[in-house]
Amino acid sequence: MPGFVGHTIGNTVVLAGTMAYMVSQGWSTADILATGTGVALATVILSPDMDLFNSRSMKEWGILRFYWWPYAKLVKHRDGMHVPLIGTFVRWAYNLVLIALAIVPIAILLRRVGFSMTFKGETDDILWYLGYLVDAFVGATLADTMHYVLDVTTTHIKTRLIPRKQRERYARYVQNHYDHDHRLPMRQQSLNYKGERE
Repeated sequence: MPGFVGHTIGNTVVLAGTMAYMVSQGWSTADILATGTGVALATVILSPDMDLFNSRSMKEWGILRFYWWPYAKLVKHRDGMHVPLIGTFVRWAYNLVLIALAIVPIAILLRRVGFSMTFKGETDDILWYLGYLVDAFVGATLADTMHYVLDVTTTHIKTRLIPRKQRERYARYVQNHYDHDHRLPMRQQSLNYKGERE
């Protein structure tokens, strides 16, 4: 795997190429910025490596990385959620569900105290802004595609060029890295009846 720096360089190329293409085709500035934002989000905040609890992308979240802990626990690194479009959709859906779970109780509480919010716009306004969300999603999918291509090609190169003994050592390292990144933090681990950490 190319690592955080390699993925960032690859996605910077995607960002520059996508924006240059959109400018040459006469897309609006708002569409170009929305697509570029999607690429940036998928590179730093919504990376396919969010399934590694101690990855660089995860560390960018700081204390909020516990927000991603359930996702990292459920998803094995480089499985189906690493595939572009599918993984992009699942990570975005994960965020939307958790945001909705946070907003709905607040909205109910505000309504109980007499505060109500109404939307006075038209359906066209909603569709107009959803278009920018689609642009951002397309940008994120392009970034995830580059991430996937870099992972596959570097893995293929490593398996062809690196001797078998070193590949086995690397496989053990990767497994240990996976085991380390998917366990609970020490404070959250429970003790068994013998007083040992589980």
